[in-house]
Amino acid sequence: MAPSILLLTLVAVCSISEAATLPKFSGILIFGDSTVDTGNKNYVKTMFRGDHPPYGQDFPDHVPTGRFSNGKLIPDLAASILGMKETVPPFLNRSLTDDDIRTGVCFASAGSGYDEMTTAVAGAIPMYEQLELFKNYITRLKGIVGVKEARKILGGALIIVSSGTNDLVFNYYDIPTRRYQFNTISGYHDFLLNSLQSFVQVLSRHTEGAAEQGLLKPDQPVTK
Repeated sequence: MAPSILLLTLVAVCSISEAATLPKFSGILIFGDSTVDTGNKNYVKTMFRGDHPPYGQDFPDHVPTGRFSNGKLIPDLAASILGMKETVPPFLNRSLTDDDIRTGVCFASAGSGYDEMTTAVAGAIPMYEQLELFKNYITRLKGIVGVKEARKILGGALIIVSSGTNDLVFNYYDIPTRRYQFNTISGYHDFLLNSLQSFVQVLSRHTEGAAEQGLLKPDQPVTK
């Protein structure tokens, strides 16, 4: 089974009716920025944090979790609706259980983007470093379930990627560096699209042959 790679936003997930036939996934893996970061920023040095009020006011006991939200994020909602787990834990959490690893984790980092200059501004985990974390995850997964089962889990996982907004906000509109480098917004869009393509290609390779080809379903593609 090929892993499904969805580029956010997954608003449609929230409107799935109870009568609908839901797809079955072996796990959920998350990459991107603050729209899907479930708490990795708690474990890195940065001035941008979501582990303080008013964040988390709709979580049990109103406790901030590191999510830049008052409650669950779309990955949490997707995992819950699809019957995988109630929330998706951040990979950098040192308290992850074997079951957390089997059913999927989040590698996203608030402030990240496809442009390396974006993460330099925000102090985030770059998208390419998120792929390195994913490689570490694969090693841990193999140690827990074995190579054969790990390939099945990776091949049947739902992969969500949400990134790109910070690139435009920070490096094109707020900070003029890229605006001076690229004559038009279309030129910068092409740059981001090439980076996205490279990211998806590397991500597919890191499934270690579990799928011949990923299923790319862009809901909000970067357009010219």
